[in-house]
Amino acid sequence: MKNKFLPWLPVFITAIVFFIFNILTPVWGDDFIHACFFTGWYEPHTTLLSSFSDVVISVYNYYETCNGRGVANFLTFLFMFFKDKNIFNVCNTIVYCTFVFLTGFHVTGSFRKISPLLFIFINILLWLSLFEWGQNLLWLTGSFNYLWTGTFILLFLIPFRKKMEDLSYKPHIVVSFLWVIPGVIAGWSMENSAFGVFMLLLAYFVLKLCEKEPVAVFEISGSIGFVLGFFMLIRARNNFFPGFWGLIENTKHVGFYFISYDASLVLAIVLLAAMLICVKKIHMAKTTIVWFVAALASVAAMILPGYMGGRSGFITQVFFIITLSSLVVQLKQIVPKKYTVTAGIMLVLFFVPSFYTGSREIIKGFLYHQARERYILSEKRNGNLEIKVKTPIPISDSHSGMYGGPDALDNNSWLYVSHNSGKVTWYGIKSLDGISASGNDDIALSIKKFINRRKPEGLSINDLFIIIYEDW
Repeated sequence: MKNKFLPWLPVFITAIVFFIFNILTPVWGDDFIHACFFTGWYEPHTTLLSSFSDVVISVYNYYETCNGRGVANFLTFLFMFFKDKNIFNVCNTIVYCTFVFLTGFHVTGSFRKISPLLFIFINILLWLSLFEWGQNLLWLTGSFNYLWTGTFILLFLIPFRKKMEDLSYKPHIVVSFLWVIPGVIAGWSMENSAFGVFMLLLAYFVLKLCEKEPVAVFEISGSIGFVLGFFMLIRARNNFFPGFWGLIENTKHVGFYFISYDASLVLAIVLLAAMLICVKKIHMAKTTIVWFVAALASVAAMILPGYMGGRSGFITQVFFIITLSSLVVQLKQIVPKKYTVTAGIMLVLFFVPSFYTGSREIIKGFLYHQARERYILSEKRNGNLEIKVKTPIPISDSHSGMYGGPDALDNNSWLYVSHNSGKVTWYGIKSLDGISASGNDDIALSIKKFINRRKPEGLSINDLFIIIYEDW
């Protein structure tokens, strides 16, 4: 029993580390808005959600005024309604681990074939590849929009992947008919994610047509559900088409970001595919081709809005990671072990310094946020309800969920009304405005100062945060 558990120890360590990272990521940015009864994005938010009906009405108002991501928005409003982020921390850790296992399943075609080594490999690739790792996976609003919807998509595609692995596979007839429900949820996810899956399904059915394979019930019901969900997602968007010249400009913009951020992954995929086909003379698995098509389609979907990068690159990265991992699994069986070990060591050497830097920034952001929040609550206790706080919290690594998010703003910002009113409502004060800090972000000096003064002056942990805020 002990020997069976030991190889999976890295999985449990990963889950624990991810859970700690969730704890260290505070309520942030759009989270405050989703805690309020929502009437419109640029309108002031004045009351917190007080009932489940408030959640439902807020989701509807969001759908009509902002975007059509009904599933993600419902979950965001619901969890902020609980007003206890610890619930989210636990659930998000479970969803993340599920997501990694689902990614492994789509790489291998079987949960039984997922090894601890593959689990770690996927985690490292996600850490190194995602544009905004923290906002995609740790930040509450971002996690629901990307991690959770990505998990729903990979769950929906399970029987399709099984069918490609085993033509005789067919789930129970009841499950087959009910697969319309996961289809709706997957389609009603995220614009470029859903379009990528739409093209994946199209490639899937083209392959079936070419090979004259019969269509199963779950394939029909699931696809119908997906199209219905996709329709609900995009019907909330107006003016999708930017015009002919707009398309050209958008294509240039998206292409630039695609080359800038995805070139290394695509190059690795091309090199491994060339090695498999040209050197080893082995046919590439058709599932690998389908995932690659889906990744490119998710990029193409960004041409209409004209934006690529940041959080929106999540599903593209995931599809490329599945493609790359599939090629690695295929090559692993036929190349000498020493080459795979060497490649693994090089990957770890890239990962370790990045993980150190990212972890440091996650902790740093938490300490600054705690220092400022304690200052806000202290001012509130002292009767000051019109508070000015130092901003922005200095974060320089995208592995932090706080990286690049709207902080406490001054009234010259176009986001001032929506974001600051959400924070004001959350803290129960009259106003909260941002003011420039001194620019000192060397938190280590503040910690050293606290350590040196702790025993002589009998300081408590709260004094650490006071020192951090004063030195900021």
